[in-house]
Amino acid sequence: MASSIASQLQAIKLFVQADSEPQKRPFTRPSILFNAKEAADIDIDTILNIALSGLEVLVGKDERFRNYRNDLFSHKSKELDRELMGIDDNNQINASVSSYLRLLSGHLQLPASLKTLEYLIRRYKIHIYNIEDLVLCVLPYHDTHAFVRIVQLINTGNSKWKFLDGVKVSGAPPPRSVIVQQCIRDMGVLDALCNYASPTKKFWASRPVISFCTAVIVEVLGCVATIDSDIVKRIHPFVASGLQTGTKGGSDHKAGALMIVGLLANKVALSPKLLNSLIRSVAEVAREDVKESTDLQWFRLSLMALINLVQSQSVDTFPKKALEILRDIKDIAGILLELSKEFNIDRFLAILLEALVDQSSSDDSYHLALISAIDTVPLRNLVDPIVSKLLLSCMKLSEKDGNAASSESGIWAKNVLAAINRNYPSQFHGAVHKFLEDTKVQSKKEDMVCELLSKILDGNLGSSIAVSESKIWFASHHPKPEVRRAIFSGLDRSAIQKIKSLDSQRFVTIKDVVLHQLHDEDLTVVQAALSLEGLTEIISSLDILETFRDVLNRCLGFLKSGSPVNSTLSCDIAVSFLKIAVSSFNDQLDYSKEIASLIFPLLLILPETQRLSLKVLDLAKEIKWPFFQTLAAVSGNEVKLLSESSVDVEAVSRFERKMKKRGSMSAVNMEIVRSLSEEFLMHPNEYMPWLARSCNDFRSSKTLLFGSDAVNGKFLVLFEACLPVLNSAWESFGSVVDISLQEFNEEMLDWDCRNFLDQLFAADIGALNTYILICIFWRLLEAFISASSTEVFLGDSEKVVTQVQDFFIFVSASSLKNAFKKHLQKLVEKHLHDFLTKCKISPVRFLSSFFTGEDVPVAVQVESLHCFSFLCSQLDDRLPFELLPEFPSLLVPLTSEDQAIRIAAMDCIEKLYKLWCQVDFSSKKNGKAAIWSHFLDELLGLMVQQKSFILSDKNFLPSFLTCLLSSSCDSILVSPNIEQRFNQFTKEKILAFILSSALKLSGSGKLKVLSLLKGLGNAILHVKEVESSLSLLLRKCSQCYFDLEKSYQKLSEIEIRILCLLLEICIMPSSSLGGQISEDHMFKALHLDSKSPEDPAIIEPCVTVLQKINCEFYSGLSTEAQGHLCQQLVLLFCNSNGDIQSATRDALLRLTIASSTVGQMLDLVLKEDPLVIGSAHGKKKKKSSENLKPGYHYDVVSKGEQTLYFLSSLLDVLLLKKDIANRQSLVGPLFKLLGKVFSDEWGCGALTQDERWRQTSGVPQSMSTAMC
Repeated sequence: MASSIASQLQAIKLFVQADSEPQKRPFTRPSILFNAKEAADIDIDTILNIALSGLEVLVGKDERFRNYRNDLFSHKSKELDRELMGIDDNNQINASVSSYLRLLSGHLQLPASLKTLEYLIRRYKIHIYNIEDLVLCVLPYHDTHAFVRIVQLINTGNSKWKFLDGVKVSGAPPPRSVIVQQCIRDMGVLDALCNYASPTKKFWASRPVISFCTAVIVEVLGCVATIDSDIVKRIHPFVASGLQTGTKGGSDHKAGALMIVGLLANKVALSPKLLNSLIRSVAEVAREDVKESTDLQWFRLSLMALINLVQSQSVDTFPKKALEILRDIKDIAGILLELSKEFNIDRFLAILLEALVDQSSSDDSYHLALISAIDTVPLRNLVDPIVSKLLLSCMKLSEKDGNAASSESGIWAKNVLAAINRNYPSQFHGAVHKFLEDTKVQSKKEDMVCELLSKILDGNLGSSIAVSESKIWFASHHPKPEVRRAIFSGLDRSAIQKIKSLDSQRFVTIKDVVLHQLHDEDLTVVQAALSLEGLTEIISSLDILETFRDVLNRCLGFLKSGSPVNSTLSCDIAVSFLKIAVSSFNDQLDYSKEIASLIFPLLLILPETQRLSLKVLDLAKEIKWPFFQTLAAVSGNEVKLLSESSVDVEAVSRFERKMKKRGSMSAVNMEIVRSLSEEFLMHPNEYMPWLARSCNDFRSSKTLLFGSDAVNGKFLVLFEACLPVLNSAWESFGSVVDISLQEFNEEMLDWDCRNFLDQLFAADIGALNTYILICIFWRLLEAFISASSTEVFLGDSEKVVTQVQDFFIFVSASSLKNAFKKHLQKLVEKHLHDFLTKCKISPVRFLSSFFTGEDVPVAVQVESLHCFSFLCSQLDDRLPFELLPEFPSLLVPLTSEDQAIRIAAMDCIEKLYKLWCQVDFSSKKNGKAAIWSHFLDELLGLMVQQKSFILSDKNFLPSFLTCLLSSSCDSILVSPNIEQRFNQFTKEKILAFILSSALKLSGSGKLKVLSLLKGLGNAILHVKEVESSLSLLLRKCSQCYFDLEKSYQKLSEIEIRILCLLLEICIMPSSSLGGQISEDHMFKALHLDSKSPEDPAIIEPCVTVLQKINCEFYSGLSTEAQGHLCQQLVLLFCNSNGDIQSATRDALLRLTIASSTVGQMLDLVLKEDPLVIGSAHGKKKKKSSENLKPGYHYDVVSKGEQTLYFLSSLLDVLLLKKDIANRQSLVGPLFKLLGKVFSDEWGCGALTQDERWRQTSGVPQSMSTAMC
């Protein structure tokens, strides 16, 4: 009441002041739409009408505005005067104004809102009586000029809004940071904002207010260094209302509340009561979202907020109500799984799962939720705490219930433990082991813990089952080995069979325990498990084999370590396991094969494993694997001594001392190797895969394998079977090879197997394996060479040569070449020539195939060049006439990017030059040598002189050859006048010699030599073989893609590149050789139509020609050829391929085309009969560009191309070519063409023809349509 009187007195005071100062005329009024002077001249009726027009707009946005039409904006309101009204009436007006402004706060960005405010300011003076409501209404729009106009009308006095006086002075909208800082200084402002944005019984805050309040709160929390309880208390109502479910609040309020909760969780430690309240509220929001949302985005957001809140705060126990909510959410585990892939939610999962564990024993719904979470969500490091909590709960429950434990009381724990074991077996076993090692658990008696756990998990077992599988299982994880060994005291075959018949699940547990004990770290436990009767009836065959592999590896590790503690035990366990395996699988070939693979590494007797190896050797004879059958004769009596069940200790000691002598061990090993080799040579292809697989684990097994290969001289039989495996073995040695090769003694190449076996006791086995492998490769190579004299393989020479090539590549690419480089060269010199000659292959050509081929490793190219160079230095009358003609092939490696290859090739050039000086050509005057004998010496000499330039710059050689074989030299890289070294006739002979030889090389070699001589231009095509090669490629291309009646092999990628290069050369001018190259090759490449295949063999040659055509080439053509070329370009200008179109456009722009040429094409079109020219398009005609003849040049249109297609393209070209001279001469032909197009004769025929054309070519719009 007092405040209302004060407001009225203040208003009267302002009115009296305004009335008592007439000198301040002109008269003004407060306004936000008009300036003060204009507002004074506008009456109240006009203002009301403006407000009503705005109100109608607002009613269209929100129907609730209609309620104020007959209230605040009624016509009666024009007569109101708040200064003369009573308290009750003013309170009623204040209530209406406040509710209206709350509603208006969501629409203040609309001009209509300002119209209604204008009336409220004029009539109700809300800028005086309702300052709080007005400021809160407009504050979300603080960055607008309307906000400034409204604030300038307000007298803030000493209120909390006084900070806005700065806006009145500056006239600039304040940034939000000003409001944020004021909220930090004066919590009353923050309190007012939060209360205004919080919902009441009648009103919900508008979206702009919610967004503004959220932004201010977030920035306040971000700015303050410490968030105290006062701030939390003031913003809590806003947060709580946003998290309230079942209300009409918008999603913006909920999102803002969740955002603020996240900030609070990260910046301040909340009180336990508030924390639990927020966790429950956020959980309820999540439940509401998952019910209402068509997608899970809102639920995901709510759940992430909950996770952040739990993980950021000190939460020891998950609130039960929130836990109940999460339990009831469908597929909560699946959603947590997706979140765990993106974020670290381990702490939340730990708290949640521990809470579920606590509730699972008393409520099945929690139990099911826990099982679902374990099966779905990755637990990572949570297995230990969950298992520990479960087992402690079981022990407490067992101690509490005593003998009253039932099978149902622990079923929940058993199911949970089973789920963890199913999903995380290794972590589960480790967690149980860690639990049993705990000091609190260890304080009980050894078997007491297992007894208590089994009591609750199995219940009180009846007399029907005497064995508790839970007790056995926990005992198997006990930290003390004596407890683990005691497991098997109560187990026998009958007890296990009884369990198997009564309860299959219990039997599975027993089987897992036995299998686990066989992998136990303590060998005494493994030995106890092996003593179990009926072991093979419990464990599957595959499990036995896998376990045997593991146990054997561990036993060998103990034996090789030299520890006397476990050596005897390890040997006994390995032998016991082997006996079980042999007796169980003796009749099963597949399993016998696997057992043989496991014991193969033990057959070679080493000092540290001799006793085990001898026992294994005796047992190996019982394995029904054919490869071991020959071992029966190996030291029978002595070996059997150590395999007896009871032996004389003194006899054993005496035998072991004997075996320690190197000679005795080597003798037995030699017998073993010889026996295995004999069997291996009978079926090498059958045994080799098995041997390769058996040698993966132990180095000694590789020694035995290599020894088996090295002991016998039948290397040729072994080559095909062994080489891939030997190659893989060599590569697997890695860096060890380089170290071993440094110590390799060439005398080892002559060693036999016994020499290597003697080294087992002195040398490192890894290095020894390397030496043996080197010798095997060497002897394989010798064996191939020696086969040339016996002619063993000449019946299948192609296969043998391929194998020799593969072997050469392997040796050259590996470090083996460093082991016997001199020997390799000697073999190439003495034997490879004879061998390849009998195979009707030139050894020089054999070597050149490596450095001229495609994708050959650099090391192989270099080594082949070294061998070529080596042959050049040998005194053999046959070699010079094979080596010198190969000079063109050496140009290929000279163009290589690799410096090592160029150096090796240049060395060959030098050796060829020296070889020339030693050759007598008098007897070869009429042979093939006559072609090159009169110029090759000088050519080689010139290249030797230029050696440093050739090696330093890979671009020098092309310039050198171009200048040398041309009539002029423009290159600054080459010595002047070098073009005068040879006469024109000799240049032609040199070029023909190089190119004719190069065209016999591989595709890659051809391309490199042609590229090398590209600078000579079309002179290259004067060589008959080159011209023939170009014609052949064009013919193959034409046959493959245009002769549809037959099938031809497509051009390879390298052939396409050669074709493009030759076409490019065809267009290039030449200054060295006279004569004009026929342009027919170019026209064949350009001869395409709109339906040509989209194939690189068609497109790329055409584009190459188009890109290289220039004015110089065009002007050199005859008039007839120019016309034909223009005609082809017109046809290609509208080709469906984009690359061809673009290249054609560029070519047309480069050429200078005469108007007479265009006129001839127009005349050609005018002479055509439209009823005749379209008849060929009913079906596709077979075309072949090879049939082009000079008289065909002007028949392209009439022989099947569509006249309209050609005409349309020609007109497009005329629009493109603005530089055609004397264009006015084309006006007459164009008018004639226009008249003919609109004639009756052309109209019907053209339309019919055009329809067929569109159907076959796919062109979207016809020429006739365009003209019409």
